[in-house]
Amino acid sequence: MNTDRRRFLQLLLVSGSAAALSACGGSSSGESVSRPQTPTQRNPQKKPTQELMPQPTEELAMELPLNAGPLMNIGPLEDSGVDSILIPSDFEIRRVAISGLTASTSIPLPSIGVINYPWHTFPDGGAVFDLDDGGWIYVSNSETTLTGGCGALRFDQDGQIIDSYPILRNTRRNCAGGPTPWQTWLSCEEVSDGRVYECDPLGTPSTARELPALGIFNHEAVAVDLKTQTIYLTEDAGDGRLYRFRSSGMATSINGRPGLDMQNGTLEVLEIEGFEAGAYQEDFTDARTVKRVHWVPAQSPDRPQSEVRSEIQNATGIGAPGTAFKGGEGIWIQELSEDQQPTVSGATNPLRAVVYFACKGDNRVYALDVDNDLIEVVFDNEQLMAPDIPFDDVDNITISPMGDVIVAEDGDAMRLMVMNPSGPSKILLQVPGGGSELTGPAFTGNGKFLYFSSQRGGAAGPGLSGLGITYELRIPDSFLVG
Repeated sequence: MNTDRRRFLQLLLVSGSAAALSACGGSSSGESVSRPQTPTQRNPQKKPTQELMPQPTEELAMELPLNAGPLMNIGPLEDSGVDSILIPSDFEIRRVAISGLTASTSIPLPSIGVINYPWHTFPDGGAVFDLDDGGWIYVSNSETTLTGGCGALRFDQDGQIIDSYPILRNTRRNCAGGPTPWQTWLSCEEVSDGRVYECDPLGTPSTARELPALGIFNHEAVAVDLKTQTIYLTEDAGDGRLYRFRSSGMATSINGRPGLDMQNGTLEVLEIEGFEAGAYQEDFTDARTVKRVHWVPAQSPDRPQSEVRSEIQNATGIGAPGTAFKGGEGIWIQELSEDQQPTVSGATNPLRAVVYFACKGDNRVYALDVDNDLIEVVFDNEQLMAPDIPFDDVDNITISPMGDVIVAEDGDAMRLMVMNPSGPSKILLQVPGGGSELTGPAFTGNGKFLYFSSQRGGAAGPGLSGLGITYELRIPDSFLVG
């Protein structure tokens, strides 16, 4: 939906409402690296001081002041010459891992010694961790029922793979997860009694630990807001909830760094004002306008939440606490630098951090202003560039250091989308053939490389055909502007 249409809907829905405020960019969190600033903003409104700015008499904004990144300027897609993948001109792509092969034999690289870890099957959610030596690590879950787990690819400063190894074993259907600011990976089990596991990208499976305090449910993905000591979690269920875990404080992490205490705290579910106790926002137009939210305690957080919701419904005839979200998928948090935090009409705090999360059941992407407790739908299938076919099951999300929100697709079209919160979105790449899904998109800290997998992609030649291929997309320098 274009900007003019959004403005028309604002006037239609609320007479005399304030127009959407200026847009802003920001940096993605989850990777503990310094990042450049975002692209030029639309009519930016900077906060004059660090103090909060109460606006008790101003009407609530109809839109959050969000902005797209530079990848919205990409051109048409063309054949890359690699597995028939379509990418924009001047972009480059290569395979970096094929399920069943070790990294040293899955791609044509110079001899780098013996690497014994065969890349796992069904690669899913992932993240990149920058290293002090100039290299980086890409971690990737394995969404298999019997073995699950998570593997890692280590790159040197020149982008060559120098190691691959497991960091988690013997779990179930590890779907997505999320990186922490203290450089660990939270891997999520997508089963009804699923847990979250913390893994060290530089560690071994023996260093990983289970985190039952983060809830027992069909986990999908995780995002961490260190400033408020809060963790946000999605649930992949038709009547799923959005959760947050409010930590009791700081603790020493498995990698020896200070991080959040993830063993002690309070698990809560989000309720959109007017859509409490299991209600769902049916109307797309209404969902696209900003709503207030509040948080309530999750019931029996030490038990599988699907069972708890069913028991509450059967006993009371009333839905369990929390607004229903249809198939919660990827989640990522974008933190804005202090000099790039615009005011939000009708809210107390400037826009400091935004949690984006996707729901495949209705192909929506939501934006949550975490400090002001505000939410709106910022993407649905009306916001595609014609003649693009509708997205089929939006899934993983990541955000580039330049502020590009990238959304992956489960469906047969198999695309990565550059989301535009104020108008039509664009397709970044497409993997023809169907029968798979694109998973694990994640950028390096400088934004130069984007990693992702075709979860059930077939290998041409050696490898386990149909069990997964992981790729690296190189971003031209012209799109790395801050």
